[in-house]
Amino acid sequence: MTEDRVNKLKYIIKSLGIESARLIEEKIDLQYHYLKNLKERLNNQALFLKLIILNALVSYQLSTTGENWWREFSEYPWENISGDVVEEYIKFLSNSKGNRRYLDKKIKRINKLKYFLSTRSLEDFKNYYNNMEALRKALAKVLNTKGHSKTVVFAVKIFGYGARMSFNRFIPYPYSIEIPRDSRIEKYTAKFTRGDVLKFWSEVARDSGVPPLHIDSILWPALGDWERVKKPLKALSEDVYKKVKMLIELAK
Repeated sequence: MTEDRVNKLKYIIKSLGIESARLIEEKIDLQYHYLKNLKERLNNQALFLKLIILNALVSYQLSTTGENWWREFSEYPWENISGDVVEEYIKFLSNSKGNRRYLDKKIKRINKLKYFLSTRSLEDFKNYYNNMEALRKALAKVLNTKGHSKTVVFAVKIFGYGARMSFNRFIPYPYSIEIPRDSRIEKYTAKFTRGDVLKFWSEVARDSGVPPLHIDSILWPALGDWERVKKPLKALSEDVYKKVKMLIELAK
């Protein structure tokens, strides 16, 4: 029974493919929408990419929803920055409404990125977009953490969103970068296996032809606020709507 369920999971994800994940990312995910608004307002691509990496790396243990947090971030007057981007970001974070927990720890983490970000040009970010695995390794090294840590892989995902906008080109995420492991992913994965969560989704990615970070996008409507997402998703694509709904049913 479990094997049948796993095979069905792989089949649904394969039938959705990367393009369905992209549709969900660009048309349904409010984080993408807020980033797009910020990018258009800033008119400084390197600054934009630095800011979204910073924000992604402290987007955990929030005091509000993820969507509200990214809206707050996107509405801050970043275009008025006159000094160091990290110092300005710390000022924003220190006074934020949606990210109040573990503030000292998050500021300490952000400070580690000062040299790294100050020495990165737009050309460097273009190279990272062509090799997102290199960005993952660089962030993990600077932060002295594991490459598969949730915030690092999430930062790569958010960077992919921003780079897509900045360079006007879609590059799929690498298969080597794991799915962000959180409580919702763990709970959903438990319906299919008792084994290692990251290895399971890497196997699903290999067999379905959809990289783990794009699988994360496909699963997000099913694991998140389905009631809010289902109407706009159905309006965009009846087929994608039905298949995402199947993913919900599959885990019951």
